[in-house]
Amino acid sequence: MQYSPLELHRAYRRLFESADGQTVMDDLEQRGAFMRSTFSTDPGRTAFNEGRRSLVLHVKHMLDESNFIAKENDR
Repeated sequence: MQYSPLELHRAYRRLFESADGQTVMDDLEQRGAFMRSTFSTDPGRTAFNEGRRSLVLHVKHMLDESNFIAKENDR
């Protein structure tokens, strides 16, 4: 099934605004090195760490209403 970006944003918000969603977000931020460097002397490890961090950044992007509401209103 295909969802509009705004529908996906709203689904992310419903999920991550719950208490369980906040717990999961905290875990993702820790595992995804959200607030710390992902650098490693092993380039493969750095790439892996950046992949994890990228996923957390995607979720944060999906939760930010300003990324969707203005775009929907421009239509």
